[in-house]
Amino acid sequence: MRDFKTVIEFGTSKISCTVAEKKQRMGLEVLGYAQIPYAGIKKSNWVDSKNVIYALEQALESCERQTGFRIRSADVGIPGSFIKVITQTAQVPVKGRVSERDVDRLVDRARRFDILDDLTLVHEWPAWFLLDDKNVYLEPYDIPTKNLRGCVSFTFANKFFLKDVMDLLNHLGVRVDYFIPEPLAEALYLLSAEKRDSFAALVDVGYYSTNISLVYGDSILYFATIPMGGGHITSDISYAMKVEAETAEQLKRRYTFGLSDNNSISQLFAKDAEGKLKKYPYDLLKEIIDARVEHLIMYIGQHIAKAEAKIGRKINIYLTGGGLAFMKGSDSFFRAVSGRIPTFIKVPNTKLQPPDMHSAYALMQYAYDGYIQSKPPTKKKGFFGRGQDVLFE
Repeated sequence: MRDFKTVIEFGTSKISCTVAEKKQRMGLEVLGYAQIPYAGIKKSNWVDSKNVIYALEQALESCERQTGFRIRSADVGIPGSFIKVITQTAQVPVKGRVSERDVDRLVDRARRFDILDDLTLVHEWPAWFLLDDKNVYLEPYDIPTKNLRGCVSFTFANKFFLKDVMDLLNHLGVRVDYFIPEPLAEALYLLSAEKRDSFAALVDVGYYSTNISLVYGDSILYFATIPMGGGHITSDISYAMKVEAETAEQLKRRYTFGLSDNNSISQLFAKDAEGKLKKYPYDLLKEIIDARVEHLIMYIGQHIAKAEAKIGRKINIYLTGGGLAFMKGSDSFFRAVSGRIPTFIKVPNTKLQPPDMHSAYALMQYAYDGYIQSKPPTKKKGFFGRGQDVLFE
């Protein structure tokens, strides 16, 4: 029997639907993919709730036409705008060697805190452990110690989002099988184990917002959302140059950071609202774009610096999302502003290679795996094993 899965992603400006089949030798084969623009998400809410179901229906119907079958169930990604991550430390006594029961007791003790009424726990995962030998472990099993100290990462989702999405899909005849925290899926499947085991900052620049995840092992230790993304660059261009949003988006995509520094270009061409090709001054465009992107990079840097101050070390930065990746020279500009060298994420699936599709790739991988494959106990690096996922309490 063929194993199909459908994943739905609610981006800040687009709803995407992906249908894939997992082949033993080929990995994921994407059978259908649709990306439908909609009013989007701002400040943890729908910009236009009526527009959501229309775009959702279009995305589903497009994938059904491509695959030739009816979509009756789907896994749904929980966007960063509706996610909250907190970490809690705890300690428990151990008799002899560390067992699974000891880890369960530690997680249970770390879980003892008040949860806001509008949030529900969707995932919990031990991030690291500290034993009597003063070494940090990602897997402490069968190691002798008298005390087990550890940090547990808890991921919460906004109840409004979960309920609203279930109602919307139910109205369209689609059952939600599973809710997947999007930042967690991206952390686990866009970054290799080696990158995660030495700390990594994954920065997903979307259209209206930017998500920042500090990843260690298989856990997110710090998560923040900045209400700024590629759409703000477009808005700035539209306002300052008095052009339509479509023209502003063209100019943004055709801009190259640092190009005018060599006096090699003075104008850019783009079509106006009537479809006529017009010239636009490059220096003015540079002033507008550089100012906004510099502002965004500074905000990103502040969050990463806060995380680095807590762990006492520099963190490698990885970029994904369509907000910056489509702009030529953005990595060099990031380096010039922050003094840090970012790395753009690449994925092996050819159909999901564009940066704005990376989250769909990560969600689909998570949907198939369901959990992270465990490895033998490892000191200072490695996997923890299977995490605890909760759909609803």
